[in-house]
Amino acid sequence: MRKYIVSLLLLVTTIGVAQDINDDLKGNTTFAIKGGWIQSTLKGDDLSYLAVDGRVEARNSFFGGLSVDNSIGKYFGLKHELFYQNQGASFTREVDEVLLDATLSMHSLRLNPISGVFKIGGLQVYGGPYVNMLLYSSITAVDEAGNTYKDHGIFGSTEDGQYLQKMDYGVVAGLEYQFKFGLVIGAQFTRGFASIFDNSNTFGLEENPGVADLKIYNQNFNVSIGYRF
Repeated sequence: MRKYIVSLLLLVTTIGVAQDINDDLKGNTTFAIKGGWIQSTLKGDDLSYLAVDGRVEARNSFFGGLSVDNSIGKYFGLKHELFYQNQGASFTREVDEVLLDATLSMHSLRLNPISGVFKIGGLQVYGGPYVNMLLYSSITAVDEAGNTYKDHGIFGSTEDGQYLQKMDYGVVAGLEYQFKFGLVIGAQFTRGFASIFDNSNTFGLEENPGVADLKIYNQNFNVSIGYRF
């Protein structure tokens, strides 16, 4: 619940700041509901921690959310977005000397707090930062009887070893076309800069060097359709 509250407050704050700018420049504000297909994967030097030979396959899923556009001139604007998304990857995993087809599933809220927009007519090109807030997650595992199941322990706690970060961040770049009658179509690419894994200990200290964070990062591509009002 705190993640929802924090993300909504951030969205409202950025919209408010942008709205003040917008009012001064006599622009206008529009809202849109969007949803669509997302293809997600993982990148980084430590993929072998999850996958045999470090090989992962992209995973197809869905996303949806809200978008707000603030026009600050004929060719420029600001975009703010909040999406619920299901991301992750598929790979071959070795557990207790057993190879299994595994899926890492991560349900999260992605906030694009403020993206700069260049627009010509209905066409928009934009880019900016994002913050991703993990809600829950699972990974395919195998029990003592050889049956596979969804292990939610990877979400982590202070008692666990390596676990998923509850937040990561990166950049988003997108292309969108807004029709005059309200239809919106677009595509986005996101790349994470923060590792999706962490550890319950404090690392990097001379007295407790611990284990370095794993170099595994989110990377997504999505296509959306929506309605602007």
